[in-house]
Order: sequence, then structure tokens, then C-alpha cells
Amino acid sequence: MYEPLKDSAAITAANQFFDDLVALADPDNQLPLLRPQVEEYRWETLNHSRHPMTRNQLNGFLGGLVVAGALSPEQGHALSQRLNQGHSAGWL
Repeated sequence: MYEPLKDSAAITAANQFFDDLVALADPDNQLPLLRPQVEEYRWETLNHSRHPMTRNQLNGFLGGLVVAGALSPEQGHALSQRLNQGHSAGWL
């Protein structure tokens, strides 16, 4: 079974990723369904760390935000790179 994150630096990095995602994709709070979905991903990341499905789902979610125009391709790429770094760092 997957374990919750325990390292405080990893928890901080994961929370910062999700905070930044919301700030970039919905700075004016115009997408009411975005935040609940992001919070589900945050919970999954914090409570079932290193689950491969979460990483794959998040990459797909970022792609969807780019296609929908909520993120620019550059923002989507940068966030995807942060996911990869998070995987290497152990929080995703």
C-alpha cells in the first residue's frame, strides 16, 4: 500500500505545486470545478505518495488544461517538468 508523505519538505513542495497550479489555471476564480478536482489530486498525492496512477492522471489533467486554454503550452510544460522533479524528489 502507498504511504502518506511524511517529509516536511516533500509536503511543502507538493502543496506549492497544487497552489501554483490553481493560481496559474484560474487566477480569477472563474472555474468553480477546478479547485475541487485539484484538491482531490492534492489529497491523493499527500496520502498515497508515489502512486504511479496519480502522476499519470496529473499529466493528463495538465494536458486538458492546456487544450482548454486554462494554461498556456509553456505553463503546462513547466508544470509537467515539476511533476517529473517531484517524482525524482519522492513526493509524487
